[in-house]
Amino acid sequence: MQKVLTIISVALVAGGLAACSQTEALEQPAPAPVTAQASTDAAGAGDKTDEMACLAMVGRQAKSTVTTLSAQPSGASTVVMVGVGAKSVPWRCVVSKGIVSEAVAAAG
Repeated sequence: MQKVLTIISVALVAGGLAACSQTEALEQPAPAPVTAQASTDAAGAGDKTDEMACLAMVGRQAKSTVTTLSAQPSGASTVVMVGVGAKSVPWRCVVSKGIVSEAVAAAG
């Protein structure tokens, strides 16, 4: 009987944790719509998955339209230069396997 209660308790706790993480995911605000345009230049282009991850991240941070200025492999990462807004204000993004480690406005 003790084992049955332990199993039921573990199942209830696990179910509660799963419900908690689902609730947290539902409570997060929807990302702002972002217009992104990936580069079509194959010369020196980095991984397209990395490029799209950078465009999405910079678009969310800058809350503006974004376009790829350049994408260059750099060791295990890809460095993507992104133009933000109508004036293509430069941002630098470092990403590896779709995970952005840095997305900042580039020094002008």
